[in-house]
Amino acid sequence: MPFTQLTDISQEGLQLAIRELREEMFDTPECDYTIAKLLCHCGQFEAAERHIDDMLLKWGTSPEVVTLTEKAYADMATLSASQHAESSSAANQAMKATSSVSVAVA
Repeated sequence: MPFTQLTDISQEGLQLAIRELREEMFDTPECDYTIAKLLCHCGQFEAAERHIDDMLLKWGTSPEVVTLTEKAYADMATLSASQHAESSSAANQAMKATSSVSVAVA
C-alpha cells in the first residue's frame, strides 16, 4: 500500500488496526514495535516515538527490547526522511505547475 494512502487513514481506523494488532500479537515487545511502525507509516511520528519510549519503560532494557527499539528508531528515521522527500517533491511540482501557468497567462 503506498505511503500516501496510509496517511489518509482515519484516527478511528488507526485505533481499530492497533486493537487488532494487540489481539493478534498479544502484549509483547514485537507488538509494540509493530504498532510504532504502523504509526510511522501513517505519518504519526511523534506518536510513534512516544510509543517506542513507552516500550522501553514497559519492557526494560533486555537485549531483545533494545534491538527492537533501535530498529524502530531507524525505521522511523527512514520513513520520516522518505515522507519529507515526497513532500518536497510534491511541493516542487506544484510550484513548477503554478509558474508554468503564470507564464502561459502572461
